[in-house]
Amino acid sequence: MAEQKNLTLKVYNNIKQMMLNYEIVPGQRLVFVDLAKELGVSRTPVNNALSILAKEGYLDFVPNQGYSVHKLTLEEAESLYEIRLILDLGIIEKAINHLTPEGLHNIKTRKKEYEASVESRVYRHVFQKDMKFHSAIGEMARNIYFRDIYTDIYQRIFLRFRTEQLAPDRLFEIIDEHDRLYNAIANKDIPLAKKMVKEHTEISKKNLFPLIFNEVSRRIA
Repeated sequence: MAEQKNLTLKVYNNIKQMMLNYEIVPGQRLVFVDLAKELGVSRTPVNNALSILAKEGYLDFVPNQGYSVHKLTLEEAESLYEIRLILDLGIIEKAINHLTPEGLHNIKTRKKEYEASVESRVYRHVFQKDMKFHSAIGEMARNIYFRDIYTDIYQRIFLRFRTEQLAPDRLFEIIDEHDRLYNAIANKDIPLAKKMVKEHTEISKKNLFPLIFNEVSRRIA
């Protein structure tokens, strides 16, 4: 029983990583046989893993049709961004009050990793780099639940569209926004840091929503 649970968890993590790598894309129908063959396992752990992902909202299940990657709705996106902003604003002051040289170095490292990904045009993992930058800020607040919750919220947003839709100009703008937020944190300027977090989130929504929901703009946050 324990071995089966471990195998299911391994398959679950593998499928989610495939989604993060955009090897599985929004709207794509998932075939048990193909996934089992690709992951080198039987259908049972694949079925169990897909069932868990569906319960978590990452997949849709239709009887007699199977599973497909869930497409984000506007209502879901609004709600997720609202929670993201609440988390970011709620954690930033505590993070700055617990600022350490090690914590600041970690934020800077994550910032540089994002920059390197954008500048080298390796966009596949760019959102994971951005997520790690923001998570590094939250980690300074010494809240043991923040990273997992923030990661889940972030993934629910950014697992839902294709990387070929990315607009490089917006990704380079984020580098500047990260720089300004980092400097506010380094200077322990809580009001400015909160202002930067709010502006960053609002700009992100403004650029991302038209892309996800097929409106005119082709820019992205």
